[in-house]
Amino acid sequence: KHLGTELSGLGFDVTSGIGGHGVVAVLKNGEGPTVLIRTDTDALPVLEQTGLPYASTVRATEQTGREVSVMHACGHDVHMTVWTGTARQLVANKDEWSGTVVMIAQPAEERGSGARAMLADGLFTRFPRPDMSLALHVNSVLAAGRIGVTEGFAMANVDMVDIAVLGVGGHGAYPHATKDPIVLAAHIITALQTLVSREVSPLDPAVVTVGSIHGGEKHNVISNRVDLQLT
Repeated sequence: KHLGTELSGLGFDVTSGIGGHGVVAVLKNGEGPTVLIRTDTDALPVLEQTGLPYASTVRATEQTGREVSVMHACGHDVHMTVWTGTARQLVANKDEWSGTVVMIAQPAEERGSGARAMLADGLFTRFPRPDMSLALHVNSVLAAGRIGVTEGFAMANVDMVDIAVLGVGGHGAYPHATKDPIVLAAHIITALQTLVSREVSPLDPAVVTVGSIHGGEKHNVISNRVDLQLT
């Protein structure tokens, strides 16, 4: 809502709710190419610990039903700031360029579903189709004030995988009478690391990360299920 209001105030023609929570803002400035400039907007289940006065205090419910703290991590706060600043500069310097600018704010980037939803909702049919698209991502490896450019792929694609390891629970003193899903999950996690080192060509970039593991409720109780989330 804030991004749409900001660009509307700058003179953009703003449409909200594209693909759910997406925002599209169009500014026409005479003849010329159509350029799309994109930012991501989603928050992640991360507790912000910066101590800054504007630090996020929001809590939300995950798809799994857990209540978690959320913030615009993974650089999304910077991306939206850069996106807004770019729009301001384009408006302030309209005499130095001509054409059409399509600013899009894409939700659900982390799950990979936001772009698909916006496309399905007519991003390239209801609005000017771009001749080129621009996007960026912050990188903590680069010093502040530096911009990195590379040919070809710059960032990894994202696929989400959920694995439920089902076992037979029981008392921790009788592991022989159970099928311990925590031990099974540990073997799976270790084996997954060999996918990149032994199944993928060294010339191909690939990463497998297990970002979440949940199983069990008590020290001496073997659970009957462990859930893994990986990308």
